[in-house]
Amino acid sequence: MKKLLNLFAAIMCVVLCFVITACSNSESKTKIGLVMYQWTDTQGKNMQNYCNYLEQNFPVEFEYEQTYYQDDKHLECVENLIAKGCKAIIAGYDTSLESSVSTCAEAGVYYIVALDYIAGSDFNGNTPSEYFLGGTQQFGGDLEGLGAEYAKAAIANACEKIGGVSFPSWGFNEAPEIYKGFKEYIEANSTATVLDCNYANGFDSSAIQTATQSVLLENVDCIFGMSSGIDYVYPELQGKDVKLISMGYDDSVESLMTNGQLIAAGNNNHAACIASCFVRIMNAINGLQYSDAQSGEYNRDGIINGVASYPVVSNLEELADYKAYIIPEDLSNGPVTAEELKEVMLEYNSNATLASLNVLTNRSISEVKTARQ
Repeated sequence: MKKLLNLFAAIMCVVLCFVITACSNSESKTKIGLVMYQWTDTQGKNMQNYCNYLEQNFPVEFEYEQTYYQDDKHLECVENLIAKGCKAIIAGYDTSLESSVSTCAEAGVYYIVALDYIAGSDFNGNTPSEYFLGGTQQFGGDLEGLGAEYAKAAIANACEKIGGVSFPSWGFNEAPEIYKGFKEYIEANSTATVLDCNYANGFDSSAIQTATQSVLLENVDCIFGMSSGIDYVYPELQGKDVKLISMGYDDSVESLMTNGQLIAAGNNNHAACIASCFVRIMNAINGLQYSDAQSGEYNRDGIINGVASYPVVSNLEELADYKAYIIPEDLSNGPVTAEELKEVMLEYNSNATLASLNVLTNRSISEVKTARQ
């Protein structure tokens, strides 16, 4: 009987140790929240996949909220994430920026923006809280250069009359500069005619489709769709001999490129966006700051910004590389690996700099491919 009791006691000790260890491991994980419009589109899925990868390689846990495109729900999502115990929150855009930062600051929670750069004007001249960690410059930080990258596809496909369709410039404020680079490169390197961009009067599909129909009346043979080109512009081109250059990417890209109607597509490097935010968050939580933080290349009005690349593909070979190195199933072969993150995190490398982080998250497809070989 005594042996049985001793055995039972030993088993209980093992179980108790397991429970204590499990609880301890759970408590040691840093919770980070994310707020996006939704998590079921390509953007949301890419971000969640990379967050899952981070959870497998760092003591971190992610919580998710979505606004379903209702901006007035943003602050509620922020409050929900604070209530869940998040130590930092990543927001997709600058929605309700001042109120979100203020709410987080009161709770001692860091706040950062993943898909938009932040300037002083976003705070209406006010000084942001120390809990605000900045934004992230999209499109590789070179808007005209991105436009020129797309322009090369139009020239390579002998397009002669090209139009453009975009979300309103007051909402997509990078659009004019991207289109400027697109138009100027084509005009300098070909005899093609490039119309002025047609900016829609809204962000919904009907507004973009109306703008697209207007451009089609000009008898163009190519349209640069800067407003969810595949989702909103392409439906108006079906059955027409008009090629599409698209800002945007989904699973239909391969078939559309194969049939020849889509001649270029691109997308934000969502893993790089999250990587940049994650590193800056972990630095802050550990009470660390880059020595060159205040002189960052993408800073605006004293506000720190990271950067993320915007890969463009214009043929099936480039598309295969995009799938293999930017959005692979195995993210240990992806655009920013855990080992590379540690090289730019001050917790692991005291010599890391903001410049080194920006180089890492702003690599082209070919640069990532080279790093993996």
